Amino acid sequence: MTDATDLELLESLQLRFAMANTLEQMQKLVSTLLVPLLDKLDTCGAAVKTKIIGLLGQVNKKLKGYPQATLPIGMLVESALSSPSTAYSQSFRLMYITMAAERAESEQLVEAIPMLLDGIHQRPTAQSKSLAVALLTSVWRCATLTDEQLRSFKFVDNHHRGEALLKLALDLLMFNLTTQSSEDDAPIVVAGLSTSGQSVITNAGKAPWVTDSEALRQLKLNVARMVGSEQAFPIEMPDTTHEQRFLALLCGSGDAYFPHVSSSCEDSLKRMRAADCESLTFISSVLELFLGSSPDKSADDRRQPVTPALKLKLFGYLNRSAAATAMFPQWLQVIFQSLFGQGTSNKLRRQGMVFLHWVIRMAPLEQITKAAPVLLQGVRKVLTELTTSTSVSIDGDIIRGSAYVAWGTLAKRVPALVISDLSHLQELFEAFDTESANVRLSIQESLLAMLPAYESSPLDDATSDQLLELLQQQLSSSAVRQTRYCALRYAISAFPFARMEARWLCVLGLADSEREIRALAQSGLVITPALASTESSRLPLLAEAIRFLHSRVMAPATIPRLGAGNPLVFGGVVGFGRSLILASGMAQCRGQAASGLEPDVVDLDALNEFSELTTALQRESMQTALTGLFTDNSYSNSPLSLWAEVAGYALTVSTLSDSPTALSQSLMCIVELLSLSPVDASLAFFEQRQKFKAALSARDPLVQQRSMQALSVVYAAKLYSDARASLDAVDVELWNGQTATYLRELVAAVAMPTDSRTLDERQGAILALGHISHGLCVARLALGGNRSWSDLGLNDLEVALNQAQAVLLEGIVAASNTTTHPMIVSALCVAVGEIGKTGFAGVSRASALAIEAMVAVGEVVKKTTDAKVQDAGYSALANLALGNEELATRFIEFLQASVKTATKKQIDVHFKIGEALAIALGRFQCTLVGVGWIFPIEPAAVYGEGGLEANGAAIDVLLELVTGKMAVSPSPQDRQAAVVWILSLVQFCPRLAALTPWLSKLHTCLCGLLTDRDEFTQEAASKTLGRIYDMGDATLKDDLVYSLMSLFGGSGSQQQSVRQRIEADEPLLEQESLGQTPDGRAVNTTYKSILSLASDMQKPSLVYQFMQLATHTAVWSSRRGAAYGFATIIERARESMQPHLKAIVPKLYRYTFDPSPQTRAAMTSIWRALLGSGNSTSSAAAEGEAAGGSEWAASGTSVVEAHWDAIMDECLGSMGQREWRVRESGCGALAGAVRGAKPELVVPFLERMWQMSFRVLDDIKGSVRDAGLKTCQALATATVAWCTPRDTREASRDAQALAVLSVVVPFLVDSGVVSDAEDVRGFSLGLLLKLCRSSGFYLSASVPAITERLLESLSNMESQAANYLTFHAESHDITVEQLEAARLGAVKASPIMQGIELVLEQLTPESMAELVPRLQTIVRRGLGLPTRAGCARAIVFLCVKRADLVRPHAAALVKAISGALTESSAVQRKAWAAAIGFMAPMLSTGMFRNLLKHVEKTYVDKYDEDLRGVCGLVLEQLSVRCPERLREDDGARAAASFVMLGCWDSNELTRESFRCAWREYTLGSGAKLVESHVGELLGLPLAFLNDDSWPRRIQSAAAISDLARVLERAARAQSGGDKAGQALATLADMALPELIRASQGRVWPGKAQVLECLVLVCTAAASAKSNGANDTQRVVCELLLREIPRGDLAYRRLAVTHFCALVEAVPTLDVYAEASAVMLDIIARGMGSATAMDVDDEPMQRPLQLTLIAAAIRALLLALPKTRVLSSEEVAAVARVLCEVARDGVWNIRVVGLECLQALVSHCSKSERDRTDLWRALDMPKALLAIRVCASEGKYVAVRTAALGALEAVLDALQSNDSELGLQGTTARDVLDLLVDDPVPSIADRAKDARAKLGEISGDLKLTADNFA
Repeated sequence: MTDATDLELLESLQLRFAMANTLEQMQKLVSTLLVPLLDKLDTCGAAVKTKIIGLLGQVNKKLKGYPQATLPIGMLVESALSSPSTAYSQSFRLMYITMAAERAESEQLVEAIPMLLDGIHQRPTAQSKSLAVALLTSVWRCATLTDEQLRSFKFVDNHHRGEALLKLALDLLMFNLTTQSSEDDAPIVVAGLSTSGQSVITNAGKAPWVTDSEALRQLKLNVARMVGSEQAFPIEMPDTTHEQRFLALLCGSGDAYFPHVSSSCEDSLKRMRAADCESLTFISSVLELFLGSSPDKSADDRRQPVTPALKLKLFGYLNRSAAATAMFPQWLQVIFQSLFGQGTSNKLRRQGMVFLHWVIRMAPLEQITKAAPVLLQGVRKVLTELTTSTSVSIDGDIIRGSAYVAWGTLAKRVPALVISDLSHLQELFEAFDTESANVRLSIQESLLAMLPAYESSPLDDATSDQLLELLQQQLSSSAVRQTRYCALRYAISAFPFARMEARWLCVLGLADSEREIRALAQSGLVITPALASTESSRLPLLAEAIRFLHSRVMAPATIPRLGAGNPLVFGGVVGFGRSLILASGMAQCRGQAASGLEPDVVDLDALNEFSELTTALQRESMQTALTGLFTDNSYSNSPLSLWAEVAGYALTVSTLSDSPTALSQSLMCIVELLSLSPVDASLAFFEQRQKFKAALSARDPLVQQRSMQALSVVYAAKLYSDARASLDAVDVELWNGQTATYLRELVAAVAMPTDSRTLDERQGAILALGHISHGLCVARLALGGNRSWSDLGLNDLEVALNQAQAVLLEGIVAASNTTTHPMIVSALCVAVGEIGKTGFAGVSRASALAIEAMVAVGEVVKKTTDAKVQDAGYSALANLALGNEELATRFIEFLQASVKTATKKQIDVHFKIGEALAIALGRFQCTLVGVGWIFPIEPAAVYGEGGLEANGAAIDVLLELVTGKMAVSPSPQDRQAAVVWILSLVQFCPRLAALTPWLSKLHTCLCGLLTDRDEFTQEAASKTLGRIYDMGDATLKDDLVYSLMSLFGGSGSQQQSVRQRIEADEPLLEQESLGQTPDGRAVNTTYKSILSLASDMQKPSLVYQFMQLATHTAVWSSRRGAAYGFATIIERARESMQPHLKAIVPKLYRYTFDPSPQTRAAMTSIWRALLGSGNSTSSAAAEGEAAGGSEWAASGTSVVEAHWDAIMDECLGSMGQREWRVRESGCGALAGAVRGAKPELVVPFLERMWQMSFRVLDDIKGSVRDAGLKTCQALATATVAWCTPRDTREASRDAQALAVLSVVVPFLVDSGVVSDAEDVRGFSLGLLLKLCRSSGFYLSASVPAITERLLESLSNMESQAANYLTFHAESHDITVEQLEAARLGAVKASPIMQGIELVLEQLTPESMAELVPRLQTIVRRGLGLPTRAGCARAIVFLCVKRADLVRPHAAALVKAISGALTESSAVQRKAWAAAIGFMAPMLSTGMFRNLLKHVEKTYVDKYDEDLRGVCGLVLEQLSVRCPERLREDDGARAAASFVMLGCWDSNELTRESFRCAWREYTLGSGAKLVESHVGELLGLPLAFLNDDSWPRRIQSAAAISDLARVLERAARAQSGGDKAGQALATLADMALPELIRASQGRVWPGKAQVLECLVLVCTAAASAKSNGANDTQRVVCELLLREIPRGDLAYRRLAVTHFCALVEAVPTLDVYAEASAVMLDIIARGMGSATAMDVDDEPMQRPLQLTLIAAAIRALLLALPKTRVLSSEEVAAVARVLCEVARDGVWNIRVVGLECLQALVSHCSKSERDRTDLWRALDMPKALLAIRVCASEGKYVAVRTAALGALEAVLDALQSNDSELGLQGTTARDVLDLLVDDPVPSIADRAKDARAKLGEISGDLKLTADNFA
């Protein structure tokens, strides 16, 4: 086509556009020609292009005048995307696309949105921006998009569409209106956006939502709904798309300006799957939002960081992302922006600190190492800035505390950061003094977190010294508790144990005022087994350590509190030094063991206990170490002397000597030093003996004892050392002078009791005499037994010693005969015993004195009741027998006699006597004697080699006495003494050869004592058996093992050895000797219990062995005494028991949980023995029932696992036994086995476990039920632990959890929750809920079963009170609705419902398919309101949380629920309706239509008020949840008539529900919908108009009436439009015949509303000028006239009223002739009946009659014809009635009658023919008379007003009738005179005007007459 042709066509087009004068013309031209014109621009020449541009300009101008005109947006977008176009033409297209988006209809915009998204993706950036503006405009102007419309966008197939939308949505949801601008008036870029991005969404500031907040709100809401819709973005889309959705909605949820937008986004986020915080794309996007775009992008494209509020939301994901910590340097920028960025806040700083901690913990090491200096600088900057800030707040403290903790954790992660720079520690320690108490804990945490850095990296010497100096400074000078605590922690952990400077800090810490710090300091000085058992290099060198301690003790203290003068510090020094000495000695002992020696096992427990050396090994270790300190054969230069000075420091400092504890510790170290080191130490201390003497009068007994021991040692060592060298070396002056004098002074102090000396001084003097005498005698005997004091030249000393012995003997004899203070008596016994150790050596009558002393001490022991005196007495007797072997037999006899004086409960007396016997008879073969030797002289030198041996003869005497008499004595005290004496001998004399021949006999004796009734005797006997086993040779050990094994396995020969017969029911123990059972009854161990034990082991043959056991050793009579004996032996010989373990272990294991504490303890002891001493169980098992049995160690667990099947069979079998003890022990055993067991072991027995556990949970006995509950709890705890997912998934653990759940869940569901036992049912339900909360995805396969059972449990577990109130609600003034609402509220708040919601979150498509049939079953046949309500709530929950799973099954669920809508409960019906509402959006169009049909059918077929209400509820829910589905064309035509009909339901609530749905139907359309579908809307109302149900007729009539009103209003509004008129005509044509038919027939209640509808439709048709309207109107009038005389008064009145309405609406209708007859008859009848009505008639009849008369009169008035004048006969008839009414009626009838009379007069006056007949018919005198009567009415103003009006009409009529005026003028004037005087001004004024007018008329008439005359 040529340009000329194109120009010609363009000219014609231009003309057509110019001639377009209507909207339709303009719309047609634009729709067809605009796109071709734009396409032509790409192919035409310049002239044509210019012409087209001019034409487009003309089009633009014309379009401005037609804002309603729409542009073809679809064609425009298609043209812009498809045709190859130039930029010039494309700009025009884009302009018109934007214009079209602003004008298009909603449907067109929906179609254009996908194409616009394609364009944004395909076109260049400049064009895509314009398309984005058009897209946003389209979304803004769209109504709410339906699910079908959202699915039509097909984002699944076209991912780029969704990505384009999400990119715009992200920017838009962060955009908000700003009022600020930059200096160059450019808009400020909103946080989170880029300049270009903001320009796109605002159209460079031109978009309407830039200035209109409401427009922005609506646009954001629409976009948020699109982004959050699962229809638009289904789950199968890529994860990246959903991540972008999540981010966009997250940004929208932080909208502070529009709460609706924020809440919409939050709701969508809740429905979405949680974001994957480890997704790199997601975290990258989060970081970009937080930080903004990288600087690499252009300035316009660079995105700004988001707002602080949104940053807080983003932190919620960054703080959980390990991927974020691997993105360096982004995480560093995030930290610094949150801490120091512009606009940051305290909340943001806190979150930044949380993220900093997360990064430090999770970031890769190379990254954190690189960034550590920068991070540390940032932390310090935070602390500095907050320090300089003047505001103090909780947030500030939290931030500072977090900063300090970050400092420490960073140093822990990167030790090199702080290891060489102690300034970090310095700053942190100094911060304690400046920070608040809240922050100090954080500083402490920081320092402790930093500590591993110093532990793992060795420090150089300089740094180490600096650190020690720093720590000491903090420890000594700081008043802050945390400072000192942290300093101590560093001293303990940052330095090796061998660093003495650090240990010294721990010593100083012992003097701290805080208990916690003292305990920490003590732990730093503890030598652990690891230190002591490894190479000595980990311990400090002993000599160096002693020198260090000596230097610190002797150095003057700058702070007295921290000096050695502090008793706590001194105690730490000597305690730590002594521990080092012991550890060093033990290490040397181990070295000797390695070299071939075989010392005892090294005792590590004594290392850290400041107590006496009680074993030979301890003494040997101490002696070895002290000897090693004696170097160079020079005491003065050796470390030993330094240790002596340290130990004796307390003797020289008053603060220490005044402290009993410090002095006692010092003296103990001195005594150990003197006794175990070379004699040179003792000689050195001899010069300090005065210091020891000063302690004699100390009040502390330990101080006295140890000072006396020290004196004794130094005197003995001095004498022995001097005399051994040569007799000439003996200092005679010293011994005969000073020493003898001192002894005489002591004798004087003892011999004069009346002296003023205190008891302490006398006691010290007595003890000093005894110890010094003993020490001197030891020295003399060591020099040679044949040497006398004379030989040594010490005669004076001998005299003094004899005096001392004499005074002591006299004192003890006196004490036995007189009353002496117990302290003195005790001291005398000790002193006599000390002297007696050497057998009164050197005295001529030594034996006699010894016997005398023994007799005296014996008398003291017999007479005293003081325990301390008794102990001292028995020790003295033992020492006397030790010194003189001849006294041993006498000693034994005395002890035998003294036993009889002891009571059964005085057990300590027997042990003290036993120790005394061991000392006296074992002599130096007794360990007690060896440990008690304190002299640095060998005992053999004192007693001779033979003197060290035991007293064999005395031992034989003792054992013969014990076994022959005491063990079989009837006295329990004798038997107790016997077993304790044997135990003491074998314990303290284990290598005594004299005992070997007696072992077999002792074994027999002890086996007999195992049968003793006394529990203590049994235990002591059993323990002694173990000792005897250790002492025996191999043959004896085998015999003992065989003997005890035979007690369990039995043999015939042993059965024959029964010594006595016991009756079957005779108790073997004293009553309550074994305690009580858990139910409070005493344990009764008879042969019956023995028989039950044999039966338990399933070996009946063992019954004889157990019977023999009961008679021979009573092993099973108490099950405890034998257990100790058995266990003690098999502890050494358990290997021989291995063949019997399979039979013993299951039974034995169960018995360790026996309800009897004694039995449980006994069996536990046996079990421990089987496991070995190193693998014993916790002692808590035997100490109380609360422990629930044993807690197995590692090997114990392996034993249980090795016999698992047998143990399970035993436990489960015993739980079903008849005996309650057996059932209870089985429960405890099962609970103990399950704890810590592996699930693979438990699963095969798991179902049986639960079966039996639930069985005993419902046991008849209370204690068994309690045990069953504990078992169930143990099983439940284990099950929950096994089935709780971990953060890191493991295939093996998942398989185990699924295996456990596959057993537990079906059992709980099928057996537990439905159990008849209430306890079982409750526990099962509780466990099921726990699993729902903790098991997570493991429950996916079990969700259907769990959900079904929990839903059923809602009714089963409902309170009985609710069931009671259901049947008695009325008696408690509670309505059914209130009760059901309360029950429903309880369901919602129930933990069961919470469990259902939790488990439903684990649904999968497979389990959902299984769940749906179960839900359908509950919906159809579920019992109980709670169950059905819970089912509805569960369905709603699924719709909200897992809509993707519900959608495939929505139709099935809706179908099931729709059948349940007819149930009786109103609350439940509402719940079902809500569930349908949530599922309705997921239904297909056909199913949705079927749903509406079903609801309609329910409403129509079952016209019950409750069912109509639920139909309304369903429709209301549909209108709320899916209003767009209701507005679908098919749906509207299908259900509109039904919804409209329901809007006029008789029930108010139902009516409101339907009206809510109707509003959604007509949203945006209103009358248009009615006009378009009037035929469909009339369907149901017309069908029910003649229904048998009267309420339906009434409802239908009301609906038709409403339609008529709507259409009539629409017709009036259109003012000339014919669409509404046509609809009205349709309405009339369809409805009038049915209405007329419905109005015929008999009268029924409510028929008046049908008449009203008939009149309304008829009048509407008249206004629409419908064809045949006049005929119809007459028919209707005739029908109404026929109905008026029928029915009751109310109906007749309404019929008359409707007739009036029709006549008034159709003024051309002449029906007066028919109406007058009816109305006049009503008036006549009514007036007669009203006057004749009796007062006793129905109260409402008279008012109704009067209103009927008034209505009839009004009908006469309205029926007056407008096209003709009444005849005189008609006038006369009506006038007569009206005059009567006005004269005789009540006031309201008078008013109406006068008004009608006024109208009648006016009607007659309008006649153009001769009116004489009419005037005559009116009978004016009667009329005026009636008016006069009314005018004289003084009560009712309305009557007088009406009378005046009628009179005015009469005067107007008389004006044209001179003759009548002359006749009636006077009467009229009289009436006016009455009215002129009316008190109402308005009436009076009108009357005056009328009278004046009457005067004028009369004057004119007179003048005319005069003229005529």
